[in-house]
Amino acid sequence: MLTDQALYGGGNPHDLWASMRRKCPVSWHVAADHDPFWAVTNYEVGMAVLADWRTFTSTNGTFLRPNLSVPYPGAGTMLTLTDPPRHTLLRKVVRGLFDTRAAAALEDRAREIAGCLIDRAIEAGTCDFATDIAARFPLELTAKMLGIADCDVDRMLELTGAAADNILDIDGIEAQQAHLEVLQYYAGVIAARRKCPRHDLVSAFTQAQAGGYDISDEEIILACDNVIVASSETTRHVVSLGLLALIERPALWQSLRRGEVSFATAVEEILRWAPAVNHILRTATQDTELADVQIRAGDPVSVWIPAMNRDDDAFERSGELILGRNPNRHATFGAGRHFCLGAPLARLMIRVLLEELSHRTSEVMLDGPPRRVPSYITAGLYSLPIAVRPN
Repeated sequence: MLTDQALYGGGNPHDLWASMRRKCPVSWHVAADHDPFWAVTNYEVGMAVLADWRTFTSTNGTFLRPNLSVPYPGAGTMLTLTDPPRHTLLRKVVRGLFDTRAAAALEDRAREIAGCLIDRAIEAGTCDFATDIAARFPLELTAKMLGIADCDVDRMLELTGAAADNILDIDGIEAQQAHLEVLQYYAGVIAARRKCPRHDLVSAFTQAQAGGYDISDEEIILACDNVIVASSETTRHVVSLGLLALIERPALWQSLRRGEVSFATAVEEILRWAPAVNHILRTATQDTELADVQIRAGDPVSVWIPAMNRDDDAFERSGELILGRNPNRHATFGAGRHFCLGAPLARLMIRVLLEELSHRTSEVMLDGPPRRVPSYITAGLYSLPIAVRPN
């Protein structure tokens, strides 16, 4: 079953997704411990769902939960849980912090942080890449932009990990408590930024408020919670899964190191191969049809991103990791108005981290078994023990 955590912790969901895609790419799922839902595994159909916010809304929640009838926390208020025109307004306020130019301005700092983390691992000889490098790197890089004081980075690292640690239920108690502490933190930052604005996420919102934008403090706090968890956890899991794939395919890693494939192109393939979420949820706003299947208004429709990314009709030799794949129109960042706001920054972070690892090490190998996150929501690794040798 799609909601079986064992499938993601130790099984192979790609076999199930491939079977679903062949037999019934839009299928109805009923489980004893879960409200029923539609599942889309076809690339073309899935992209159509993600792009059509009028027919498939985000305001009822973006991830599956056992009880889908319970109101989703932040629905209609949090950035990812709004549709246009509200979503458009909230994105407009902060998009300058996340666009390609803003990401490029962070590259030197990104290399400095990545270099320090990798050199620390080289000195020790071993590390857990998932926790010691991949988890720390995004938050250390973006802390100032996210309004986080240097002294609070370690605590925020703990909180974002806990907030995203939703094994089966997005409403899990520990995740809720972590989100609450993040919300409380940002309530304090709002007050400080009103007195002394900076070039960061909170200041962008408070200055927009001062300029007449109709944005509540609750929306600011929820947007910050949304952005900090998404920006840190997404990069962590994609780059960890990507490195694991390269370690398991040493010829590909060596071709990348020799410059036979550009890192920028390889990053797109890693994003296709290892998206950080297993699915995205939408809710039908009206009766409609998908792939000759009738969908009723109010039906939950889940779009399975890794399945879409390995659809043979969309990607030649989709089951192979081809670092030079071009074009590469993967579904990892979504589509339409909800296309990932932080995509340029995510691409930069993954590229820089892999480049610095390549430049500073002569060998990277497993130093123990990787441990996967057993979740139908998060696709990633709890642990990736590696041994590294210097160049």
